[in-house]
Amino acid sequence: MSVLEVTSELYAEAEFCSTDTGNGNAISKFTFVYPNRRETDANGTPTGQPNGMDKRTNGLPETGKEKTPSIKDPDEESFIEEQSYESDYDDDSVCEEEEIESENECCQTSDQSVASPVPPIKLDKDDDLDVERQRKGAIEIEHRKSTRLDLVGLQIWRGALLLADYIMHNERKFKNAHILELGSGVGLTSIVASMYAREVICTDIDIGGLLDLIRGNVQRNAHLSNPHCRVHVTELDFKASYQDYPRELKDKLQHVQYVVAADVIYDDDITEAFVRTIVSLLLELPKLKAIYIALEKRYVFTLEDMDSVAPCYDYFLRYFQKRNSRFGVNRWKLINVCMNFPRYFDYDKVKDLVLLKICHASSK
Repeated sequence: MSVLEVTSELYAEAEFCSTDTGNGNAISKFTFVYPNRRETDANGTPTGQPNGMDKRTNGLPETGKEKTPSIKDPDEESFIEEQSYESDYDDDSVCEEEEIESENECCQTSDQSVASPVPPIKLDKDDDLDVERQRKGAIEIEHRKSTRLDLVGLQIWRGALLLADYIMHNERKFKNAHILELGSGVGLTSIVASMYAREVICTDIDIGGLLDLIRGNVQRNAHLSNPHCRVHVTELDFKASYQDYPRELKDKLQHVQYVVAADVIYDDDITEAFVRTIVSLLLELPKLKAIYIALEKRYVFTLEDMDSVAPCYDYFLRYFQKRNSRFGVNRWKLINVCMNFPRYFDYDKVKDLVLLKICHASSK
């Protein structure tokens, strides 16, 4: 009996160098553009060029199926970060953060006329136009190109790159932070987080040699990390209760400020275990500010609904709301993060990608 294998769509849409290792894996180079922090004049007005691959001149192809709107000022990382999430299950399950003036303002596009200062023309020493070059980098990742469904963590999926983009765009938020990644897969997002954080705890289940693969990838890209960052690779199984975590892990978790996870919503049993895990972390971690979850809504057509639905995503929303309102009050809010931040990695930022934020209902 043949075993059904699945393959990430990322491999077909992105251009990257890949070398077979001979053991069924491949080592691929994922290029990115560093955020280009623009200079400001004496009045604090930004000058220079926009950054990210959507407004780039580095020769890479425009692969995005849906253009990501450019933003007014890349330095204003909290320009209006989240919008309220409209839930079909309970309108009270999420709240709009105070800094959001209106939902329409959250996702302003560059088509709107915004008065912006004309940047001064810069000349080099030969009086030629001084063109600002975007600084590029690359992350080398060992991974599988196809796997069984229970080993999809050995591949790379779009959500990991979306979450990496968000971290790079909000580098000041994550600078010197303590970050926990759940379901790290092959470790790409944790490697990006280590560029800014003080400590990254990179976790997944130890199946198919996954943790050793992560350790190899972390070591392979150690030159990119913040020299003061400590990266720990350890097992964390969603199906294990917090009380059963090793004491050493629980001690490290006491310092965690942000939890991130990408592409962990694809199976109902795993989804339930994941929700129980994040609920435990929300209850147990004293310094936790927010949980960020990147995923792709995968649609199927069902005769029951006579429509295309995203069953795994919908099930996550229902189950989270069930756990959230267990005692008759919503303890946490679920926020849909605005997607108009730049794309630093080369991939299709399709409209079905979603970035969610979970935080305490009292958080501002």
